[in-house]
Amino acid sequence: MENTHFDKVTVAVTGATGAMGGEVVSHLLDSGSVGQIKILVRNPSKGRSFFRKLLKRGGKRIVIVQGSLHSYDAVASLVKDSDYVVHCGAVIPPKADHNPDNTWFTNYTGTQNIVTAIKNSSRSDKIKLVHISTVAVYGNRDYHHPWCRMGDPVMSSAYDYYSASKIKGERFVVESALPNWVVLRQTAVYHKYFLSNNMNDGLMFHTCWNAPFEWITDRDSGFMIQRLVERDLEGKLNGFWQKCYNIGGGKSCRETGYETFNEGFGLMGASAKKFFNPEWNIPRNFHGVWYTDSVELDNWLDYRRESSSDFWARMKKQLWYYRLGKIVPSKLIRKFAIERLLKNSNAPMNWVRLGKKGRIDAFFGGMDAFNAIPRNWSEYPLLAEGKTPDGDIDYEDLKDESKADRFKLDHGYDESKPDEELSLEDLKSAARFRGGEVVSSQMEKGKLHSPVKWKCHNDHEFSSTPYAVLKAGFWCPVCCEATPWAFDGASAKIPFYAQIWYDTHSKAEEKNVYPYDEHEDDDLIMSSKKL
Repeated sequence: MENTHFDKVTVAVTGATGAMGGEVVSHLLDSGSVGQIKILVRNPSKGRSFFRKLLKRGGKRIVIVQGSLHSYDAVASLVKDSDYVVHCGAVIPPKADHNPDNTWFTNYTGTQNIVTAIKNSSRSDKIKLVHISTVAVYGNRDYHHPWCRMGDPVMSSAYDYYSASKIKGERFVVESALPNWVVLRQTAVYHKYFLSNNMNDGLMFHTCWNAPFEWITDRDSGFMIQRLVERDLEGKLNGFWQKCYNIGGGKSCRETGYETFNEGFGLMGASAKKFFNPEWNIPRNFHGVWYTDSVELDNWLDYRRESSSDFWARMKKQLWYYRLGKIVPSKLIRKFAIERLLKNSNAPMNWVRLGKKGRIDAFFGGMDAFNAIPRNWSEYPLLAEGKTPDGDIDYEDLKDESKADRFKLDHGYDESKPDEELSLEDLKSAARFRGGEVVSSQMEKGKLHSPVKWKCHNDHEFSSTPYAVLKAGFWCPVCCEATPWAFDGASAKIPFYAQIWYDTHSKAEEKNVYPYDEHEDDDLIMSSKKL
């Protein structure tokens, strides 16, 4: 590969000041295969302060490119002379919830800038794009279908501007026709800012107590990218590119939202039940799932090293505030650290207080459903304790990966066929299961990255690749992607969606549509511009 400064490869990284991006830079410095690491930083002075230790370690190997994902010129400068572009950069919750316009511009337009810059490069056939997506593209899951795999429906939860923008960005990559791209749908990440970030916003109440989560640690995420670059240079990734994969930590990182809170707050000397009321957290309309196929990426890259328990043990040693429980009574932590957030603009209890019907309907299923939530833990059906609203359940059996096929969703075509055998008839079958049809009259067998024309149930015609629809779970970009969020109505027409949507929604909600909705922040004036 060409390299003007080193005999080794140059890797460009976006989002280097984030939890994952910082670990990516750190692990790339450990690699003997990587020469320069180019990072995009909006404010170089602040960046140098943030990266003080990494800059000391990396020296001239780290090159700071000034600018943001909003600027095509800055992105083009970052991409120039790079061999790999690792796109971690994104506005994520809770910031994403408070500034939807910036979230959209950064996550979607920023991704467009990267893809366009690679295409306009004289080395577009050599540059390899690693696009970090998110588990949030799958929307809400519960015990009815806790297991997920690639190709399951892409369905953004209502008011989730982060997932909506990431879905659009990811689709732009998948349909880009670049010869060397990979999309990695990152699960929830355990990182050193995990608790402190959540203790400053109502986002902490968005974690559903019974939602399935398959975590990964920040270190393993960074190591994964190091392994990707190294194994690719060793010629071990033939067949890896132009595909999407789910990132997950595996069995030792699978739990529920309640267990996550219990582990984190347990380090402060008490269970989650001591710090929270059950009705404070939403019961639906977030995201989280266990992956049946996260092992596929690990088979390629062999990156898993840490469990959830390993992470919490590390945090207990590193961060002072986990020792609060030995000093401050749990009732005081609850009062001054948690209850103060109940009136935050991003807190569900604040929406109830203000009567924000759209959000109450989306996150609770209406005021009647909210009022029906048990107010004490002895009556609340915790999945981790083997209880559901439908009765008792064997939680460990539910988590048994060897039995996960019983939860497999139908993708609408014969998945036993190898990719090279998929034909127009398979596309027609998949389209019918999505309430639509294939408009194109022909398709070359096995050519999954050559666009064809489709039509959805609302008669919208659109062009998309068979891979995007069959393998990545996308459908109509007009009516089946936010905003507005209209999956209640769409699920009534699309069996592909219905098989998961009605796990947590009723058919009586069919007419619900959730438009762009500004947050009423006390300290932030929101733009009224629609996405």
